[in-house]
Parts: sequence; structure tokens; C-alpha cells
Amino acid sequence: MSRKAIKAINWAALAERIPETEKNMFATFKAKSDQYLRRMTANPEAPPKIDWVYYKKNIALAGLVDKFQKDYESFAVPYPADKYTSQIEGQEKELHAKIQQFISESNERIDTASKEIERVKGLLPFSEMTMEDFQECYPDDAVNNDKPTAWPHTPEFQPENDPGRPVHH
Repeated sequence: MSRKAIKAINWAALAERIPETEKNMFATFKAKSDQYLRRMTANPEAPPKIDWVYYKKNIALAGLVDKFQKDYESFAVPYPADKYTSQIEGQEKELHAKIQQFISESNERIDTASKEIERVKGLLPFSEMTMEDFQECYPDDAVNNDKPTAWPHTPEFQPENDPGRPVHH
């Protein structure tokens, strides 16, 4: 990671995606990120260069400047290992797979609904239907003369669905 990666965050685009309930947490996170960025930019990207020749000429102790130069040039602060990018990328791939599955399932539902809409558009209007036409189009909702129902004509109020009533064959 470099300073360029930190500066490349598009906060405006990110803020558009944050729900209203999370705006305060987002503002806190952005303020903390800005604070870290200010602290980082306050320091130089590379350590300052030292004029070792000048010090070798002006310091009388033999080998002291050479030892400091060797120690200074060999000193390296290790950049923290990136342990999370691979996890985030894995979660992102899983999420993209779920999104694609949702899209395909939604498209299937849309196709099914579109076919049903076309079927309904092709039906006779209710005002022009006869009872036979209605029974043909909606067999579950139509009155069945071979098996009359009791008022209010819903399944739970029919005698055969009453658990306390003995069944007569």
C-alpha cells in the first residue's frame, strides 16, 4: 500500500451508498481516516538524506560515523502485513455470486409474472364472461355444482374441514 492508495478514496461516491441510519458512523470513520492521513502527510515519504561525507570529515572518532551509517541504512520499519485484503476479496466474490443468483431468480420471477400478465390480458373481461367461462379460467374459485359449499364459502368453514364434526360416508 502506498500514499496514493490512501488518497484514492472517493468519499462522495462512498457517502451516496451509506444508508441514513449509518451516516453518523460514516462521518466518524471519515474524520478518523482524515486524521490519519494528516498525520501521515506531516512526515516525509522517505527518511531524510544524511551527508555522511560531512560527518566523516568533522568527527574524529574512527569508525563511529561508518557504524552509524551502516546502522541507519540497514534499519527498516516493516510495513504491516496485509491479512485482510484476501478475506475481503473472498467475501466480495461470495456476495457477487449471491447477487447474480438473486438477479437470475428475479428474472425468472419477472418472466413468470410477465407470462401471467399476458395470460390474463388474453382472457375475456369479467363483464363478458359466462359462469362456464369463469369456471374454465378459474376452476379453484368457481362454484362447483357437483360439490356445493356452505356460507361463507371459504375452505375453513366447510363441514369436511371441521375437526369436531364426525365425517359421514
